[in-house]
Amino acid sequence: MKYLQYFSGISLLVLISACTTEAPDYQGNWKNTVEDPKLENILVISKNGGNYLITNTIKDKETGKTEKKNPMPAAVNKTGLLQLNAGAGMVDFAIDEKTGNLVGSGSIYKKAQ
Repeated sequence: MKYLQYFSGISLLVLISACTTEAPDYQGNWKNTVEDPKLENILVISKNGGNYLITNTIKDKETGKTEKKNPMPAAVNKTGLLQLNAGAGMVDFAIDEKTGNLVGSGSIYKKAQ
């Protein structure tokens, strides 16, 4: 019985600490890791009060011309994921703790220097 109380206490402690973890800071320039010979795709994530704005920028490598999509609002949910309402549904972004990469929308992004 003593072991049951011990493990129950540890489980409760893990649950409490999981609920109080802070969300990562998503702001910065995130370059898509998929190499396209013609285009470069970068997400620019900036703070907007307690939320974020995500601007998708696409640069034509041949001409150097950059197209910026309208900034879209995003917010961090209770689990720490950055959520963007993409019109057709929610897109979740998360930072992979092992690699530091931003993962979401079916792509992987590396922090740009």
